Amino acid sequence: MNRELLEKPFPVDRIKTRKGGFGQGACTYIEGHEIVRRLNEAFDGAWSFQVAEYRIEAREVIVLGRVIADGVEKMAFGGAAITTGRDSGEAVAVADDLKAAATDALKKAAQLLGVGLYLHVEAEQPVALAETAQGASAASQAAQPAQAAPQAQGGERLTQKQLQAIWSMGRKLGLGADAVRQRAVELFGAEPEQLDRADASILITKLGEEIERRRAA
Repeated sequence: MNRELLEKPFPVDRIKTRKGGFGQGACTYIEGHEIVRRLNEAFDGAWSFQVAEYRIEAREVIVLGRVIADGVEKMAFGGAAITTGRDSGEAVAVADDLKAAATDALKKAAQLLGVGLYLHVEAEQPVALAETAQGASAASQAAQPAQAAPQAQGGERLTQKQLQAIWSMGRKLGLGADAVRQRAVELFGAEPEQLDRADASILITKLGEEIERRRAA
């Protein structure tokens, strides 16, 4: 199993953003065909997806999908709202809704293999507010950057996992805390701790692409 390829960040232009459901902020995602392409690359086409079961509820359809690749099996649920007619309120495209739910299940099962895992942060807790202890030395602050800022600049606050990934990838590139902060300011006009989830994902992707370029050089 090519774990490095499975977990490789996607190019920025392939990352989409949409409004989250149930009052959530913006969330980032990868389209289904990009997930299929990544699985094909990682397993040379030798993988399969099966719908293990499905249910049609009053307002949504639910699919349990199974991805099998390289002797490994991953299962995950996917769902989609039932499309209804504007006037009648009756279901009009259940087959299409099931396809959407199956694609959602495929994405989530592929995530269990590492595909796009870094983007799926909807369930993560926001970064907790933290204050730098008074009297901390400049050296210790540089080694462990502040973990959060008072507020995010746009949508929902980035997660602790995202922030840790930004600092970790910066270290892999040989960048100090100030250099990482400067990258964020140049791209988004805000320091890493102030980014929302969507911008944090883009920054992580850009840093990942730079790491890949250096490895390939």
